Amino acid sequence: MDVAIILGTAGSGKSTLVGAFSTYLEEKDESYAILNLDPGVKEETLPYEPDINVRDYIRVEEIMEELNLGPNGALIASMDLIIQYIEDLKDEIIRLSPDVLLIDTPGQMEVFTYRKTGPLLLKTIFEGIPDVRQAIIFLFDPFLCEPPTSLLSLILLSESVYWRFRLPIVHALTKIDAFPEEKIEEILKLAKNPSLIFSYEQPVERVESLLTPVILEREEVLTRELIPISSLTGEGIFDLYSNLLHAWSKSG
Repeated sequence: MDVAIILGTAGSGKSTLVGAFSTYLEEKDESYAILNLDPGVKEETLPYEPDINVRDYIRVEEIMEELNLGPNGALIASMDLIIQYIEDLKDEIIRLSPDVLLIDTPGQMEVFTYRKTGPLLLKTIFEGIPDVRQAIIFLFDPFLCEPPTSLLSLILLSESVYWRFRLPIVHALTKIDAFPEEKIEEILKLAKNPSLIFSYEQPVERVESLLTPVILEREEVLTRELIPISSLTGEGIFDLYSNLLHAWSKSG
């Protein structure tokens, strides 16, 4: 089973990509399933119908009422409570046994990525399931790639995600249909060689001297391809899938 975990900042297009990717897999007649791991999303807002839905077990709005919490506190509590339902989710995955499993994660990625629940969930839920290969798709929102130092922040955020999960990671630049071609090309150029960013803007004191040896000289950061995609038009989904196949091969 090949597993794609979609991560990215709020509004970067995670759910939209899951919907577009599922359409692509369906057209290829691939066996796939979708797991929604966001207990706060309303089903009617999703561009797909989840085959496995964490909201069948826990819902943020119910936790808000039961524990008298605000939306953020209820989301954190809900993510922690998901651990109680790992075996239920695992049973559903085994029952479906898809060739490809797409995992849609919460809009607020820090709740999933940086609390212990996210990594523990991914580690535990696939234990005992044979031949599982996992990879992450990390989404770059082009609206957050300006100015260039913001793009650098996303590159560093992706690197922190890699070290958090220790899984192969694929970079995707979303919403390319909403930007001029020359702007997309500029983002791709800077993503390929982040050291160029310092020629665009004066860095904060000592940032350049600190980042250059620690981050920017690391070959895996510099050479990780940023794949331009549009979930609206389907452009780039083939390239994304090809890169995923390569990432899965490294995971296996």
